[in-house]
Amino acid sequence: MRIAIYAITLNGARQAQRLHRELPFADVFVSEAGLEECASASLLPLPLAEFIAPNFHHYDCHICIFATGIVSRIMAPLLTDKRQDPAVICVDDQGQFAIPMLSGHRGGANTMAQRVAQILKATPIVTTASDAANTLSVDMVGAPFGWVLDPQCEAAITSVSAAVVNDRPVLVVQQAGERSWWPYKRTMPKHIYCHDQLAEVDNELWQGLVLISDRREPDHYEHWQHKAVLWRPKSLVLGVGCDRNTPLSTIQAGIDRFLAENNLSIDSVSAMASIELKADEAGLLAYSQQQQWPFVTYSAEQLRDVKGIENPSPYVEKVTGVASVAEAAALKHSQTKKLLVPKWKFKLGGYNVTVSCCRIEHEEALSKHNWKNWLGQKSKINAHGSEVVKGYQCKPKHVDLDRPMLYHRHHLLLCEGGRCSKEGSKNLTHELRSLIKEMGLASGNNRIKLSRTQCAGACRNRATMVVYERLESHEVPVNNGCWLRNVENLTLTQWRRLFLALADRVPLSSVLEPEYFAAIDAAKPITRDEIINNSQGLATQ
Repeated sequence: MRIAIYAITLNGARQAQRLHRELPFADVFVSEAGLEECASASLLPLPLAEFIAPNFHHYDCHICIFATGIVSRIMAPLLTDKRQDPAVICVDDQGQFAIPMLSGHRGGANTMAQRVAQILKATPIVTTASDAANTLSVDMVGAPFGWVLDPQCEAAITSVSAAVVNDRPVLVVQQAGERSWWPYKRTMPKHIYCHDQLAEVDNELWQGLVLISDRREPDHYEHWQHKAVLWRPKSLVLGVGCDRNTPLSTIQAGIDRFLAENNLSIDSVSAMASIELKADEAGLLAYSQQQQWPFVTYSAEQLRDVKGIENPSPYVEKVTGVASVAEAAALKHSQTKKLLVPKWKFKLGGYNVTVSCCRIEHEEALSKHNWKNWLGQKSKINAHGSEVVKGYQCKPKHVDLDRPMLYHRHHLLLCEGGRCSKEGSKNLTHELRSLIKEMGLASGNNRIKLSRTQCAGACRNRATMVVYERLESHEVPVNNGCWLRNVENLTLTQWRRLFLALADRVPLSSVLEPEYFAAIDAAKPITRDEIINNSQGLATQ
């Protein structure tokens, strides 16, 4: 981001100097009165309007350390379109407030105002309705991930944004891309719901739609266009192979046709991948640069054992040393084992191009998944007014107090204390009990008992869980006393692996990364004399 910082007073120059220490690539302009306070600044000539006007679109962000009235009068004649205008932030010369004045969303002024406020220890004054309410910003959902906002939906942004801030029903349908776009550590507002497809959804019931799709023409989208915001996630990896010296025009024509025939959006391509032999292929390098896509290559050894190849070729293996290039490279770079589109062949002007495609799969932590409202998954309430956990039957209110506890092989204690709940562990116990039931581990010899605790005294480890095993006389412990940390970040797949490892009595270290294990200090031996001295001290108190 190209940033310009302006100050016209002595104190303003001091704030500019503080900002420049944290934003060293910014250009700083200070009036003569404050030059001595900001050695890295250039002279800001007056009048301001004559200096800022020709440089207005040269910068992506203008940080103005003077009154909002001055900013308004200078910037007003320069405005063109909110999709093109740079961000403008106003800061008072005492460094108390940071106010995004222009292009809060699309230009990034709101985000930069938060950053400026953090540097100056100031208060950010963000007035955008969705940000102030900590709700969905339909025109910024994908920005942190590099997603592309489809130009055809520009006209719908205002109406869908209005539906969000006015508590009207809005649906978010995600078919691809990163899942962690909900940025707040709390449940979504009740009028916003999520789903994974548009089929069988009545568009008349919704005032707006946010669609996240890598399909060129998403299914059923035509019924929503007048009230839909369409995001293109960077979810596709193209595996590419070609003859030596294939021209750029042939590669471009081949990939364009490949995407069109398979209904894939060019805006959703995140990278091209191929074999190392093609690392210097001029046409591929030129096309990569033209599209601003990374071009990644792998050695034959790296591609040889890739799983999921559907069309191996003896001829390709003879030439390159590996049975597949396009498919293997796409699978390797996307880290999946399934092709979205298998090898596709194209020929033009005597040159051959092969293309395949994989979709990058993303999972989110189970706890964050539960912060979203999912269509068709509303909670149910039993006759006693208590929430019913999916997979568990309602139990009678009064039970036999003399009945023994059910046998359990493992007992898990999950922290849901105050700070842990902010990190997403709140109600996680309910969801995991449902999963344990679904996996058949809520009864029988491998039963897993899961209990919710309050603070476990290990808040630095975020949400924690400890595992206890019930051992037979001849058994040695496998996971007994194992403490896990950051469990609010575990995905559904990871929880399944964890429970299966417990059932099979396999060390959890074989299914979870080291970052999820909490270190425990070794016990320090206490001598008999220390025990006696401590006892005597207590007796005298």
